[in-house]
Amino acid sequence: MGYFHRWEDFPEKEVYYLPGMEIKVRIMSSERMMLTDINAKKGVKIRMHHHEPEQILLVYKGGIRVRTGKEEPRVLGPGDIWVIPSNCPHSAEYVEDTLALEIVSPLRLDNFTGYTVSHTFFDE
Repeated sequence: MGYFHRWEDFPEKEVYYLPGMEIKVRIMSSERMMLTDINAKKGVKIRMHHHEPEQILLVYKGGIRVRTGKEEPRVLGPGDIWVIPSNCPHSAEYVEDTLALEIVSPLRLDNFTGYTVSHTFFDE
């Protein structure tokens, strides 16, 4: 049995990492997958962290400087996809106003209750 929804029916919320650095997100989930629409302003930085859920990030507009593990930083632009394995340290800096779609499995419960809880571990 399938379920059908309208994206606009899900509430948009602001996630604050530092004063003046907010990201607007809209989140929808099933029992084992989560979809997040990301609207981030230039200058937002998410420091190195890791968590159990895997992530896939698809950039629609803008640019993000990302780092995965000990790899050199790389700038992602429209059409680029970033796959982050489970428990792999990663960080991001939004170098332009950016629109992206994130798919996560299993659910990141911290995104529903506030960003920093025991499910996300900051490495620096």
